[in-house]
Amino acid sequence: MKVLVTYFSQSGNTEKIAKAIWEEATQSNEADCKKLEDITPEGVSGYDVIFIGSPLHAGSLAAPVKECLGVLKASSGQKMAGFITHMAPAYPDQDMEVFTEPIKAACKEKGIEYKGCFDCQGFLAEAMHGPVQKKLNMDDEQWAGMVKAMTGHPNEEDVENANAFAKEVLG
Repeated sequence: MKVLVTYFSQSGNTEKIAKAIWEEATQSNEADCKKLEDITPEGVSGYDVIFIGSPLHAGSLAAPVKECLGVLKASSGQKMAGFITHMAPAYPDQDMEVFTEPIKAACKEKGIEYKGCFDCQGFLAEAMHGPVQKKLNMDDEQWAGMVKAMTGHPNEEDVENANAFAKEVLG
């Protein structure tokens, strides 16, 4: 199979997970790992399986990822899986459904088989700490707890889980 792992990453979290998925994909497939800005809608049609990654921005996929999903050119028999990174330790399943809806909708519209989505905690870029703490209305003690929880992510266990997800999707 020909596999594409593509992603949008600003802080390196999503890129780290992309590389883990790509490493797993290379075990028994021809696989490419490319930043979102390095792919074209037409170029994606040459892949059997597409993994697309995004950080969550204000509870939604990053705008460049949603834009990409809108212009993809599908080919017969393609499969797609998503992967997302976020600062929160965990989200309820119903939130994950909302986050993955743009991927599911693009798959449905373009006749691509949706294969699920992997989510992983990441570390929020330092420059975003103040604005996010304010937006979440957290006092300094609450925010310190949040920072402690996200420090070190994505970690080795997160990478192993990403590998397992890729293996399952590529089955």
